[in-house]
This record gives sequence, C-alpha cells and structure tokens, in this order.
Amino acid sequence: MTNSRNKGASFEREIANIINESLGLKKPLKRILEQTREKHLPDLILGKWFLECKRYGQGAEPLESWWDQVIKATPEDSYPALIYKFNHRPIKVRIPIHTINKNLPLDFNNTCDFSLESFIVLLKSLYKEDIETHL
Repeated sequence: MTNSRNKGASFEREIANIINESLGLKKPLKRILEQTREKHLPDLILGKWFLECKRYGQGAEPLESWWDQVIKATPEDSYPALIYKFNHRPIKVRIPIHTINKNLPLDFNNTCDFSLESFIVLLKSLYKEDIETHL
C-alpha cells in the first residue's frame, strides 16, 4: 500500500470514529474494504448515506472528480456525501442541497459544503432513521 493509500485509510477510520462517537452508534461504521478492489463503492455507509472520504495536502476546494465518484457510488433513493480535508483546514462535508430541504429540486449539481459538526447535526435532526439502522 502506498503512503497516499495509508493516509486515505487513516482518514476513513478517523471519520468513522468521529461519526460513531458523535451519534452513539452501537453498530459502528466500518470501512468498506472491497472499495480497493471494486469500483463504485463508497468508503462508509450510514443508512441511506453513502460517504466518500478524501484527505489531501494542498488546496481548499475538492476536485470535481471526487464529487463525481461519490455520486457514482450512491444508488438511487440514497444520499451522497463527500467528506474532505486539506492540510491546515477543517474537515468539510459536501452534500446535495435537496437533502436539507426536500422542496428544493433533486439535482446533484446543486450542493452545499459545511463542517463535519454541522453534518452530524443535520443527521440527528433530519435523518434519525438512518442513525437507527446502526443502533
């Protein structure tokens, strides 16, 4: 495994641990190990949320290809989330805006980015059924 793979796997475990602890999950999120062999699998799954985690050195904005990757890994009737971090910057989450307000159009090109803490608040507030699948 290369250093970048180790860094990616470490970040996936870090995110899983933060979400597990923050949501009090009894069935903890675990890395999907098949993702290294099979295309179109996310890093983590929480209910209907398909999470792709990216850790990168320099930058401020995620690559478009990262968002495309998580969309391809997300089945119909589920929700994509890109969790990313650059050096010396906080962890951010990108999601489609319709996951915040169902009155907004279903379009994966309309997104918003916010902190991991805010994403956890969103899950606790609007997506309790997805949390319950891990309790």
